[in-house]
Amino acid sequence: MAQPPPLPVKAPTPKGVRSGAREWKYLSPDELRSLKNLLFAARLIVEGAYAGRHKSPYKGSAAEFVDYREYYPGDEIRSIDWKAYARTDRYFVKLFERETDLNCHILVDRSASMGYGGKEFNAFFPTKELSKLEYASYLAAALAYVMIKQGDRVSLTLFDEKVNAHVAPGSTFPHLYSILNVLEKQRPGRKTSVSQVLRDAYALHRRRGLLVLVSDLLDEPESIFQALDMYRHRRFEIILFHVLHRYEVDLPPLDSVNFIDAETGETVTSRPADIAEAYKKQLNAFINGMASSARARNIDYNLVNTATPYHDVLQKYLLRRSTL
Repeated sequence: MAQPPPLPVKAPTPKGVRSGAREWKYLSPDELRSLKNLLFAARLIVEGAYAGRHKSPYKGSAAEFVDYREYYPGDEIRSIDWKAYARTDRYFVKLFERETDLNCHILVDRSASMGYGGKEFNAFFPTKELSKLEYASYLAAALAYVMIKQGDRVSLTLFDEKVNAHVAPGSTFPHLYSILNVLEKQRPGRKTSVSQVLRDAYALHRRRGLLVLVSDLLDEPESIFQALDMYRHRRFEIILFHVLHRYEVDLPPLDSVNFIDAETGETVTSRPADIAEAYKKQLNAFINGMASSARARNIDYNLVNTATPYHDVLQKYLLRRSTL
């Protein structure tokens, strides 16, 4: 009788995520290669926080089969579906809805202010830059990939002053393609209303889990955290990625600038060098206030600068989580 090949002992290098012949902007083969080292760390951290996705919290009730995923180092050998192996010569484990005990809900801000720094600004900035929205989309796509790769369920919600698009939770690669498709079609929208959207989206996230908000948080801080308290009371774990463009953190090296509010159209002309000190003081006060309010509520606050590659941000975050 032929013996099955040995089980993989290390994580395989991720291949390009494709649907048919398509490659995705926010999850290209090059991007996937940069994420391969995050998979095992993310899996350990999530399982440590949620007691393992193969331990059903619903004792005594039958688990409902959802899908297959590839065997991953660290999975129990008894979870391998040997019939699937006989058909495909590859190792797969079964996913059951009641065993996949983590839902990761990703909310991405696509308001007008998130468009800052993109192609429209290339004529003014010294180097080509990603907009905050593009950066947030890369981060959201990477996080969705890592979660789905390890068998967890992910949803995506896009918003400006209201919810614009919502992809319900799922844990398959076709589901990931749906998320990537929605991310690629988005464009900067209208005004920001983070707090109102959090309230409106509350009904969409029925099962508690991980709530990830990716935004520049240009709203009243008190209103944002009051809305987040609704999720805290339902025992959601909350992670904030506060995305700022590098030229919001440090004003651009230009002599004279028209500062235009992307959401109101209000314009102020000034020399960055003349206002840099006062601007930095107010910005730091805003950031420190956000961080302090998050810390008081045990919310995980992460300040993100678009000058830092998004996969470095995600890796640093996961490594920090692993030491908590």
